[in-house]
Amino acid sequence: MKNTIKYSVLLLLIIHTSCSDNIKTNIYIPVKETTDTYDLDGREMLVTKNIPMQPKTFVNTVTNDSVRIIHHLEYTGFHFYNAVAFADEKKGAIVGGAGLRIRTTTDGGLHWQENRFSKFTNAFRSLSVQSDTIFSVGESKYIYKSTNFGKNWSSFDTNMLIDNYLNKEKGNSPKRYNPRYYKIKFYKNIGIIVGDYDKTRKAKPILLKSIDNGKSWEILKLKGLLTSETEISDMAILSEKVLYIVTLKGNCYKSTDGGITWELKFRNLNTPLNSIVFLNENEGFVGGVNTVLYYTNSGGNVWKKIPLSLQKNLNITNIHYINKQKAIFTIAGQNGNLDTGLLYQIDSKAKVIESILNKKDTTVIFKGNAYGLFLLKN
Repeated sequence: MKNTIKYSVLLLLIIHTSCSDNIKTNIYIPVKETTDTYDLDGREMLVTKNIPMQPKTFVNTVTNDSVRIIHHLEYTGFHFYNAVAFADEKKGAIVGGAGLRIRTTTDGGLHWQENRFSKFTNAFRSLSVQSDTIFSVGESKYIYKSTNFGKNWSSFDTNMLIDNYLNKEKGNSPKRYNPRYYKIKFYKNIGIIVGDYDKTRKAKPILLKSIDNGKSWEILKLKGLLTSETEISDMAILSEKVLYIVTLKGNCYKSTDGGITWELKFRNLNTPLNSIVFLNENEGFVGGVNTVLYYTNSGGNVWKKIPLSLQKNLNITNIHYINKQKAIFTIAGQNGNLDTGLLYQIDSKAKVIESILNKKDTTVIFKGNAYGLFLLKN
């Protein structure tokens, strides 16, 4: 028998179908429960409780371990999921769409509760779980927050921040910004949300920062970004001061002052980047579409392109270090289906790449993409 890989991984599939502006706010409005879908406007929600899951397992042919599927959808339409996070082996959440959906479980996936916050096809893209507190963001102007693991919710309208920010900077006050938030992450009490807002039909980068564990937020000016920059797709938080971001323009930036000023560290024209991870201030990976994966051990001063023996139209969606020697990443197919493995491992020297999750069990069929990746302790 092959050696068992010594860490826990939760893999989520999309099933087919300053200077700061110094304006902070902590106005979270309670979200009320409703039974009328057409009343959903971000301040109301639909709730479906105790959705049961039938146990399903398959054998990971790489390790011979039994893999338990804790959530699945057989007939989905636009009902899909983008991200996963767990507080422990029992309490976890997945988020996606359509309609800003979040599902939570407290029994390791035997039952789920679903909250839906929108009547449209917009989706959640990211979430953060800390003990009983959940934050979630996506294709919406709201930051959603629960402090009792999904039983009750409150929402914060980020348009207030954008309005104050633009009014101060440019002397105008438009009312619609259509923000899209791609990732939310925390480091100690520091919270970062990245994405874009669309004021003039051209996406502009946005970064929200909290220094009090998400109680209040402010917009940073992002000095040093290229004027042509658009969406910020992911970030790595190494400390209170050191941050990295990647953009859908194919660029990577580094900040050493907590996000006030930024230095361009990598430029990959016409190839969007949407995933980044750093082990320390020097060693890290960035990944994106067209099976692009780069590695640096010089803090972004020099990058090495990693040749992957995979089809060229894949998307490197998430990357995480599992220890000082190895990282893992998920992939998505641009046609919506995966014909290869779901999860890959690469060593810290960026030399050895291998699939670590695959199957031959025909009773379980994967049809979709791997977009969410979360590591539990041990």
